Amino acid sequence: MDDVVIVRHGILVYERYYPQKQLHADATTLHRGYSMTKSVVSLLVGIALDRGWIRDLDVPVVSYFPENPDLRMLDKAPITLRHLLTMSAKLGSSEAPGVSFEYNNGETELVGAVLQKATGKTVDVLARDNVLTPLGITDVEWIRDPFNGIAQSARGLILRPRDWAKIGQLVLNHGVWEGKQIVPASWIAQSTAEQISAEGPLPAEHVKAEGSRSYGYQWWLGQSPGKDRAVQWVAAMGFNSQKTIIIPALDMVVVFNASRQSKNMVAPELDLLNRYILPAADN
Repeated sequence: MDDVVIVRHGILVYERYYPQKQLHADATTLHRGYSMTKSVVSLLVGIALDRGWIRDLDVPVVSYFPENPDLRMLDKAPITLRHLLTMSAKLGSSEAPGVSFEYNNGETELVGAVLQKATGKTVDVLARDNVLTPLGITDVEWIRDPFNGIAQSARGLILRPRDWAKIGQLVLNHGVWEGKQIVPASWIAQSTAEQISAEGPLPAEHVKAEGSRSYGYQWWLGQSPGKDRAVQWVAAMGFNSQKTIIIPALDMVVVFNASRQSKNMVAPELDLLNRYILPAADN
């Protein structure tokens, strides 16, 4: 693990960096969020809906790409943006969309392509203009597709730990930052509510994530044991144990970053959350 950042009641209350042999991590170190990027893309969809760039979640995705013959097969069982957001589109499968969860990076890349078609801007530009800059986040990098140079929607965003915490705080604040509504509150509520049971195959970084078997619109939902009752949380999660965990009941955001694969993938960070962070917050 490279760092832990904890924000409580909107205040940075804990920040710790752990130097590694190959990386001296500190507050200025950029960390690739991997699949945490998906949750930021979800915020962009909410903004696009609010501004009328996207009409609704149930329009067939193929309607955005009439010129692309490779997507004509989607007409047979119309795949919608809602299917993509819930990882239930079943791309490349004979199964009907919308029935069950199956994690697929390609589905989020297609969400990014829909956003680009609808707005004329790639996800990095949309994120910069509509989320990152309003949050005061300027130190940003993106991993790009090696073939077309477009910023990756599924796993490309790179930010500092404190800035990942800002993303979490924005969601905790129902889309408000410094008194301004950045993302519609209604979208925050929808996207972080359970939309589908995540009982299908999971990627390696999520296999051992106990309690995170529900999925919203590109957000994971889970729970941890609390003093008197289970503590519900919403999280952006990515490979190498990247996590931004939002805990509404405690008014808390917890960020974990790592530059290499954890021994037990996600388990060490959730153990820290459950054994030390949550009990400390309850006292």
